[in-house]
Amino acid sequence: MAQAAAIFDVDRTLVRGHTERLFFWYLVRQGRLKVADALAFLSRLAANPQQRFNDKTYLRGLSVEDAVRLAGECYLRLISPRLSPLAVAQVRRHHEEGCQIVLLTGSLAILMLPLKEAVGADWLIATEVMARDGFFTGEILGLHPRGKNKWLLVQELSRRQGFDLSRCYAYGDHYEDLAVFQGVGHPVAVNPSWRLRRLARRQRWPIRIF
Repeated sequence: MAQAAAIFDVDRTLVRGHTERLFFWYLVRQGRLKVADALAFLSRLAANPQQRFNDKTYLRGLSVEDAVRLAGECYLRLISPRLSPLAVAQVRRHHEEGCQIVLLTGSLAILMLPLKEAVGADWLIATEVMARDGFFTGEILGLHPRGKNKWLLVQELSRRQGFDLSRCYAYGDHYEDLAVFQGVGHPVAVNPSWRLRRLARRQRWPIRIF
């Protein structure tokens, strides 16, 4: 029989809040991102809001080694305390039932690796940032896991691992997770935005508050 998976979004699903925002300001507080550079970055996003999710230029010039260390510190200090106990219990329940656990998020892969280990996930689909000579360039490597790209990346993993998508679960909080919800057998709206809540009620998808 083909393998089943439980696919979990992270921000506002497993974690209360937005993990990359926490990391951004952690870099500022640690003096690894100058305040002037942080403000200039935010100004660029305000002027070009369609790029706000895939612009990682605030990492440009930061060594991969330092970034991984700082991401680990940020996870322990700021992200781990925001993990939802109910969400983690659900992850473990699916694991005990024999499901593969997939974390699916637009947040940074280096920031999500400690979370993957903490919850015992089997797979991580997250944003990879290009590096050259040991330093980040600020460019995204591969598809950015957001919107329909999430579904493309789930399909790719499914083909490699032989998941039966009709038996898979997907947990997410936002309408942008719709493509994944529509592609699996068991979508679950978690802490849903008003638009997703309305759709979930219409489709009779379970709604969970973690």
